[in-house]
Amino acid sequence: MNVFDHFRNLVSIPSPSWKEDGVSSYIIGKMEEYGYIFKDDEHGNLLFWNNPEGKKIMIVCHMDTVERALEPHMLEDEEYFYTDGRTALGADDKAGISAVLAVAAKKPDALFLFTRAEELGLQGSAKLEKSFFSQFSITAAYILDAAGSVGTAIISAPGKDRIELTFSGRTAHAGFSPEKGINAIKAAARAVDLNPSGRIDEETTCNVGSFIAAGSTNIVPDKATVTYEVRSLSDEKRKRISDEIISNAAKAAEDFNAQCRTELTDLYSPYVISESDKALIRALDAAEAIGRDGATKATSGGSDTNNIRNLGIDAITLCIGYENAHSVNERIAKSEMTALVALISALLSL
Repeated sequence: MNVFDHFRNLVSIPSPSWKEDGVSSYIIGKMEEYGYIFKDDEHGNLLFWNNPEGKKIMIVCHMDTVERALEPHMLEDEEYFYTDGRTALGADDKAGISAVLAVAAKKPDALFLFTRAEELGLQGSAKLEKSFFSQFSITAAYILDAAGSVGTAIISAPGKDRIELTFSGRTAHAGFSPEKGINAIKAAARAVDLNPSGRIDEETTCNVGSFIAAGSTNIVPDKATVTYEVRSLSDEKRKRISDEIISNAAKAAEDFNAQCRTELTDLYSPYVISESDKALIRALDAAEAIGRDGATKATSGGSDTNNIRNLGIDAITLCIGYENAHSVNERIAKSEMTALVALISALLSL
């Protein structure tokens, strides 16, 4: 089967985060057919190999898609795979998986890792442990998961915090005795007003992405929940903004005699890759070998690379050709998919 056949098959299999069993079974079936051994961890991440000895390059994809791509209405012509404009496509990351399967059929001596729940803040790869890879000598890992032309490597990505603020007040009848209530929405709104949002500086952003306070207009609301994210290439700046959000929330709650419970989750750490990095040089050499102009760029999004680098593995994200990921305008050129197969082959043969 070629890369296009695998892609058509994979796109037809729903794979929401933490419910990727259909895609997992498809990958296991094909990789065992190609003669690979595999193991999984308790979270369902999969690792394949055909020879445990010697130094290894590891190729990584994630198995889940965003909700909008669970049942894609895929179309294709001579140049592109795309949708009818009602769903996302799921090329993120099924184009990467398809290319890996096309290369694996040739039985290269490599490792192939498939992770779960990447779209939920890299949750699957966050659960990987060093011991999962301890029997192998891994010289570099290439994560196939970024928009942009094949041949481009990502050299920096931010770390990310998630902050959930839960404001608790006191309920009362809004018409008969509103003075007996404590309005949680007012406290939450004050916190949103006090807190930063948008682009903080050239390497830091902050967003309030959710404000939930369901209720009836005749009841003073006693609960409101606000959720933030903070991204930065600097751990120091990320911590400072997160601390500011939590401090302002506490002040807002106090102003209205409400309570505020905070939950801060450090989702993943940032990274910056130097021009002298051996894995980066290999990636650019592979791009040149297939006739692509090796390029580098930064990204404002996270990927499994953030977590895999934390395991002490030299990991880099590579662009795989899809456009407008997660949107109804998502598409991927067939020429990019063909180039991705060639790039993986070159990475494993240099």
